[in-house]
Amino acid sequence: MIQMKAESKEAVHNFVDVLLPLALPKTYTYYLTPEEAAIIKPGFRIAVPFGKQKIYTAIAFRLHHVAPQTYDPKPIAMVLDHTPSVTVAQLNFWSWLASYYMCTMGEVMRASLPAALLIESQSLIIRKEVGPEVLEQLSDMQFLVYEALQKQALTLEDIEQITDRKRVMPLIVDMMERGVVRIHQKLEEKFKPKRARFVRLNQSLTGEKELQQIFESLQRAPQQRDLIMSLFTSKFKMEEWQKVSVLKEQTTLTSTPFKALIDKGYLEEMYLEVSRELYPNRALVENKKLLSDSQEKAFTEIQSLFEEKQVLLFEGVTSSGKTEVYIELIEEQLQAGKQVLYLVPEIALTPQVVNRMMERFGDQVLVYHSKFSIHERAEVWEKVLKQDTQGQVIVGARSAILLPFRNLGLVIVDEEHENSYKQFDPAPRYQARDSVIYLADILEAKVLLGSATPSMETAENVRNGKYGWVKLTERFGGVSLPKIELIDLKEAHRKKQMKGMFSNELVEAMERTFAQEKQVILFQNRRGYAPILECTSCGHFPQCTQCDVTLTYHQTHQQLRCHYCGYHIPMPHQCHACGMPTLTTKGIGTQQIEEHVKQLFPEINVGRMDWDSTRGKWGFDRIIDDFVKEKIQVLVGTQMVVKGLDFKNVLLVGVINTDHILNFPDFRAHERSFQMLCQVAGRAGRSDEKGSVLMQTYQPEHPILKQVLLNDFDALFKTQKSERIQYHYPPYYRMIRITFKCRQYDAINMAADWFTNVVKQGYHGSVLGPVFPSVAKIRNLYQKQLLIKIDHKHSATSVKNILSKTHGSFQAIAAFRSVRVNFDVDPY
Repeated sequence: MIQMKAESKEAVHNFVDVLLPLALPKTYTYYLTPEEAAIIKPGFRIAVPFGKQKIYTAIAFRLHHVAPQTYDPKPIAMVLDHTPSVTVAQLNFWSWLASYYMCTMGEVMRASLPAALLIESQSLIIRKEVGPEVLEQLSDMQFLVYEALQKQALTLEDIEQITDRKRVMPLIVDMMERGVVRIHQKLEEKFKPKRARFVRLNQSLTGEKELQQIFESLQRAPQQRDLIMSLFTSKFKMEEWQKVSVLKEQTTLTSTPFKALIDKGYLEEMYLEVSRELYPNRALVENKKLLSDSQEKAFTEIQSLFEEKQVLLFEGVTSSGKTEVYIELIEEQLQAGKQVLYLVPEIALTPQVVNRMMERFGDQVLVYHSKFSIHERAEVWEKVLKQDTQGQVIVGARSAILLPFRNLGLVIVDEEHENSYKQFDPAPRYQARDSVIYLADILEAKVLLGSATPSMETAENVRNGKYGWVKLTERFGGVSLPKIELIDLKEAHRKKQMKGMFSNELVEAMERTFAQEKQVILFQNRRGYAPILECTSCGHFPQCTQCDVTLTYHQTHQQLRCHYCGYHIPMPHQCHACGMPTLTTKGIGTQQIEEHVKQLFPEINVGRMDWDSTRGKWGFDRIIDDFVKEKIQVLVGTQMVVKGLDFKNVLLVGVINTDHILNFPDFRAHERSFQMLCQVAGRAGRSDEKGSVLMQTYQPEHPILKQVLLNDFDALFKTQKSERIQYHYPPYYRMIRITFKCRQYDAINMAADWFTNVVKQGYHGSVLGPVFPSVAKIRNLYQKQLLIKIDHKHSATSVKNILSKTHGSFQAIAAFRSVRVNFDVDPY
């Protein structure tokens, strides 16, 4: 942790060390004038020149009066803030993230700050006056550009359009060398506050006599008269500015009467800054839900344990009412004027959580996730930073931990076991659940981890006494857990009891559910129509040109698509290898299930919830809202549908193929299978009637499925703990994965071998690899991986130091400059 020491008032700060939003290993020092030094504090945004032709937004990290020894510091371009945009606690947190997850603070800064707050310069090409003898030397294309510059300065994009060329920089460089143009850097503020139109009655016309004259003049303009009358109703005050959009809604008038009254001088007009409404305001629910006896007991236990422990696990079976306990805890913090961070693993969960929070806490609720625009995220950043005495509830996905909290009192990590809390690319590759515990420690806040199926890490920490532990073992209202049944697909196929991908048993259960006017969820963790398109004549199947994977067939757009890089081609009608029209699909995706349900039940409305169907800011909201309102009877989805969503009318959940989850090549496969299947089962029977869950499988005797049937997490924990200790896996051993990426096959092999050999000289623990992963090429980059396991004899810090030194030597070798190296700490 960095320490920001208070310096004496007499000290004159001549220099500032800044963080740049680039993957640079250190801070850079800039010169300050006495006036700038008097204004700037750590956390200020500053525009600084970097390199020959670029200006970046930097964050002031440290003020001092020691000049750098190896270069002459440049002056800053401008100060962008009146008050710091980043808190000192955040700078400490960034420093820890960079150190722990082996990345640079610039990468953490880039991930943290909303893009709207990162000003970057735009290159403008400006014409210089020269003699005719110089112009004669220009090519036709250069002369065309020179003529265009006569009217105004142009950007590189403008010149690309004028010349119809993608690479214009060589053209411009040649013109610069001839002295006919120069480059100027124009700073642009990306953040644009939202402005709305307001009107009010002209303040010089508010006397009784003037008002009478206005009404007399508007006898033949009824709409204008009605608008003036609306300013006298109890809802409005004529001396206050009124939002035009609200007035239009109240009076059902168009823009015409507003314009006419402004032109006549009866109304005054002004554009004012307003907040963006990320979610529509909801009516506050005055009647609070009463906690059940078990919920009340859990609430009291949590309050008591928080006096002793900073972190608690709140383990409650699905539909046990954990959210209501969260709400009581949040209310307690808000009354104390504190901020509360409510983390959810998926954006899909946000609408339901936000609606419940807004019903209880109104405009104290803020929402933050990547589906919002850069301007919307910048506004939330400002509101969190400028929090006054009123409390706030910030609901968000993993990136919300990077907000500038000032007065954080409580962090709730809902569904803490979810691997969605892990950031895989780009850096920083942080685990939000683990990182927020460190952040809470800096800010002296409490952390509540909620789950029905805890992660192995959390389960171990509660059992060894590091975390507190509160359990909720019964569903709210005494509702019983759903009945789970396994359907043996081998038997069903042998007895010819299948209808396509559905067993007769599942189809009959769906028919019974529809007869009761209840809803069904069908789960398949694979999007698209089918994962493989194969030619039955020659066995060829289309592959991505940039990645080492087969293309997935998407029926909606009649495309074959790569799920790694987005490459796509139209659906072929004949084999690309042999030319025969013998193409068939293999495997099952969500689109195919959706189509099959429509064939079996044509009168039933079917919805699909996967990455393809939820594009856009409100994609999740629309589908969830339609399902809650029962406009959709069957919801087909990937793992998005199983993560904590609350649907009261769902009576049946069907898992189309359980084996895909069980047989995934990963040491966490059994843990995640148990968690996912228990979460799937938890979507059924959340109201008065007992729900049922049907899981289709070729392995009904699998031990994990038996543990799911019994909801026996303790049995899973014991077997997993034994295996993890035996084979040296987390949480009992730490791991760091190093990934090498390069376009050249030979270069990546040579680089990975060199790196491995050097590491083995300094670290004598377990080093596995280097090997190619199952998908060895993505976006035309070959990948090779090295896995470091850290046992109890070695400290993680010492191993990271060895890796950092090795990486430094690696970067100095010219032959390896084309190879990128990424570090992933706690990779799974």
